[in-house]
This record gives sequence, C-alpha cells and structure tokens, in this order.
Amino acid sequence: MGEIPIMSLAEAIKVTTVPNEPAILSDIRKFFVAYGPTFVELADGERSDLDALLDFYGAPLRFIGSNFHMVMKDDDAITSEEGMGGEIGRLRHAHFAGSTLDKCDIKVLNAQAALVDALWVRRDTASTVMSRFGVIYLMALTPHGWRITSAVNISE
Repeated sequence: MGEIPIMSLAEAIKVTTVPNEPAILSDIRKFFVAYGPTFVELADGERSDLDALLDFYGAPLRFIGSNFHMVMKDDDAITSEEGMGGEIGRLRHAHFAGSTLDKCDIKVLNAQAALVDALWVRRDTASTVMSRFGVIYLMALTPHGWRITSAVNISE
C-alpha cells in the first residue's frame, strides 16, 4: 500500500480561486511581519500599550487550547488580565525575550476570510527555547483591516 501524503492544512483545504488573492496574501504577510514584533515588545516589557493588540485581534476573539476555551467579547476583554493581556503578563514573568515565526502557511478562503497555519518559537533571555507551538488562526477582513478572530493552539 502507498503511504498517505502528508500536507499542511493550507494545502489540504480546497477553495475556488479568490479574486485579488495575491493582494490578500501580501496584506496578511505584512500583518504577521508587524504582529510578531509587537507581541514581543509587549511581552518583554519594551512596550506597555496593550491597546496595540487591537491592531491584530478582532472582537469577538476566540482562543482555544487543549485545556481552555476563552471568548473575548470586546476590545476591553482582549486587553484584560483574563484575555490576551494576561498572556502578555505571564510571558513577562517567565523571562520571555522573543518569538520567531518559523512557519506561516496562508490559505485564502474567500475575499473576507483566511486560515493561517503558523509555527512559533519562543525564547527566554538566555536564548533558550521556551516552547515551539503551532497555532491555526482564522482571520477576517474587518472595517479596520485584517484581524485574528479565532486562534487554536495545536501543539501544547
């Protein structure tokens, strides 16, 4: 028997051609170029303006892991201690120093939605790998631009 081919989620999802797909892909790549450094600057204490997260997350925001399911209903919930603001605080206390995006596969679903399969590597202040983890992001085109509306941690 032949082996089952292994492919990324973005490769596995079949959709019809989306008009303006190259521009959408470019916009989402630019989004992640800005997202990573902003998150790192907040988490390492270089910045403290948690509202900067709202340039990347759209409410309602759903964040799901193997042992939690958070729904942040508005911007205040996103930046709160119970939301993404709490994750920023936990990373500060863990001597977080940086994250790099190791993989970013984008699948445009239609003109308003995209799925992003990402792999992040987090390092501490000694440059030791703290964690490698995958996240599947559902992104939506909002009146404010592309925003993450759901995130599922797939490798805890």
